[in-house]
Amino acid sequence: MSKCLKFFLPTVGLLLIVGGLVLAQQETSPTVTSSEEVILDETVQPSDLEVSEPTLLPDNPFYFLKNWGRSIRLFFSFRPIDKAKLRLKFASEKLLEARKLAEKTRNSEIIKRAAENYQREIDKIKAVADKIKEKATENPEVGKFLDKFTKQQILHEKILEKLQEQVPEEVFEKIKEARERHIQRFGEVMQKLEENKERIRERIEKNLQELKGSKFKEFKNLEILKKIEEKVPEGAKQAIRAARENILTRLKEKLERMSTTTQERFKDYAEKIRGDATEKLEIIQNLQSEIRTRTRERLEDIKEKILEKIERKPVK
Repeated sequence: MSKCLKFFLPTVGLLLIVGGLVLAQQETSPTVTSSEEVILDETVQPSDLEVSEPTLLPDNPFYFLKNWGRSIRLFFSFRPIDKAKLRLKFASEKLLEARKLAEKTRNSEIIKRAAENYQREIDKIKAVADKIKEKATENPEVGKFLDKFTKQQILHEKILEKLQEQVPEEVFEKIKEARERHIQRFGEVMQKLEENKERIRERIEKNLQELKGSKFKEFKNLEILKKIEEKVPEGAKQAIRAARENILTRLKEKLERMSTTTQERFKDYAEKIRGDATEKLEIIQNLQSEIRTRTRERLEDIKEKILEKIERKPVK
């Protein structure tokens, strides 16, 4: 064996050992804080909805030109599926317009009109979907549309939930109405274009899994799905309930595998993440069933924190 080779082999071995130690350290140390994970699961960027940040807003006197452009695009889209895709894009744009207006102004009437623009666009998605003859199993384009529709309706719910807390008191009910309407339309469109309940469940689970988010994103997704389940038509309820049960099982298994440090982060995350406190409490109680003692104790701590929030919450 040459002198170069004798020197080279121990050096490679040393580098591999050092590299392995660095990787092990990276894998065991937390990469983000609970607050950063909350931001990951609450923040929706325009790019997530495949649109641009709105610049021309409904309070601008030239906003009508933007709507003209939208009308022209619809006019030259002849197939219902193409119109449905455009309507979904316009709904996302109009929701972001409402969000930007809420950041820019406290004028209740302007924000209300923007919320109504969004609501009307959601209704139009349903109207166009009713004209689509094929089911998702018969036309791949319909399946792709439903995948995008599912993801974006979840993201819309996150935006509306945050927006409802930010708007003036007199706009609160209008945003609440918009939230309820978009959830209802989501269920109606899904039921119209998907063939059976099992496929609806599979589609919801797949698209939630593909959405970016934190290590704990299932917790927030469970709370959103609960809201959807309450508002959708009866035919879709069973599919959403089955999806929730599967996601809950996965979250239980994930919690069991978490280190003590990560479980502590989850505890902070569950307390900080936006959402209905009563529904969060229900998720924690469901997680507590059939779970090991150490993890049950941490869940009990979370439950107590949420109960404190419920007791402190003012009655509206």
